[in-house]
Amino acid sequence: MSSEFMGKKLNVFLLLIIIFILLGMLGVSVYYQNTLKNKKNEIESTSGKLSVCEQNVTSMSDILFNTMKSLNSTETDIRKYDTLYEQKAAELEKKKTELSNTQADLTRMTVLQETYKKQIDVYSGQVINLNKNITSLISQVTSLNREVDRLNDRVDCLRNTVDGEERIACMT
Repeated sequence: MSSEFMGKKLNVFLLLIIIFILLGMLGVSVYYQNTLKNKKNEIESTSGKLSVCEQNVTSMSDILFNTMKSLNSTETDIRKYDTLYEQKAAELEKKKTELSNTQADLTRMTVLQETYKKQIDVYSGQVINLNKNITSLISQVTSLNREVDRLNDRVDCLRNTVDGEERIACMT
């Protein structure tokens, strides 16, 4: 009985150890799968970055080639620019002369402008005075038109009233 008891406990104990070992292996297996998946993603990301870098290197290589080609043709360009510089220097002298003439014209125009501004100020004052006179005259015309209307109303009243009663009926 004791061996049977020991055998049952030992079997249960071994079973529990085997289950814990299997669970541990399962945990380790899941951990390593996740780690491998992360590393795979990192490798793919790095591969993509490397591909971009390779494209950049190719692009920069082309740019370098074109730059070297451009530098080789610089001497010819310098000769062209020397000729162009001489032409532009001559044009600059001509433009300086034109600028001096234009500045003199501008000075004359500025003097004329000041004269015209003074005349405009004088005329503006005259216009303001004339507008005031017009406003005053319009006011007088309006007042006189009211007086005419009042007198016409009185004439109508006097015509429509019997003689002798005019004073009472038309005094308003």
